[in-house]
Amino acid sequence: MTALHVAASHPHCADASDELVRALLDAGADSDAVDGERMKPIHAAAAVGRVAVVETLLERTTRDDGVAEGDWNASGVQKIVQEKLRAMGIGTTRGGTGGGTGDGDDAEKRKHWAGAEGGPDDEPPYVAKGASDADAAAAKKRAGDEAFVKGADADAIAAYDASLAADDSNAKVWANRAAAKLRQGSHASARRDAKIAREIEPTYVKAWYREGLALTELGDFEGAAMAFFEGMQIDGDNKELKRGFDAAIARGRKAHLAGGGGK
Repeated sequence: MTALHVAASHPHCADASDELVRALLDAGADSDAVDGERMKPIHAAAAVGRVAVVETLLERTTRDDGVAEGDWNASGVQKIVQEKLRAMGIGTTRGGTGGGTGDGDDAEKRKHWAGAEGGPDDEPPYVAKGASDADAAAAKKRAGDEAFVKGADADAIAAYDASLAADDSNAKVWANRAAAKLRQGSHASARRDAKIAREIEPTYVKAWYREGLALTELGDFEGAAMAFFEGMQIDGDNKELKRGFDAAIARGRKAHLAGGGGK
């Protein structure tokens, strides 16, 4: 499942789904990408009744095999998806022929299309073991924070390592270690730390922001835009998230036009 699938169908994206889908497409998102059920983003949008999103994706999505050109329209896609969902044993949409978002549709469909993680990646969520020594964890966190402020990133990471060894359930330590790794250029590792931080504390905006930064540097502009967008759902006035979102879209668009592509 890609970020475009999520933008097209996730309930958190309902109010800005069409706008976000257009931004991701401009950033080079692949509208023909399929998920584990061989479904495209256009199918995900139709499954939750987002007709406006379906119409947007029709312009950029390759027509399904065996579908006549005259049937490749919003109502035709809706019928195709209803058949696919029935074949998968999932209830079909209700009221999906109008222009609404379809947020009153089956919770089962919503769960299927949004994914258990609420995000585009397939990595299993981190399961924290909890605190074995809370005092030691807090002391090492303070040491890491002090080192980070001084610009001693290696020392900060070592202290955060020790803090997490004593208590791996503190989202702030994961996110702070991500920040130190970002400054070192360890983007893949920083992204993992930030992802764990927002899994532990889904409303922690800094975790979403740092995941977005890491994904941007990794060239996954679509995923970065989604991370910044998720953060903006928590703090809509956060200027850093907005700048990050705009930068990810701009860099993705530039890469797409240059032929380099984003993920």
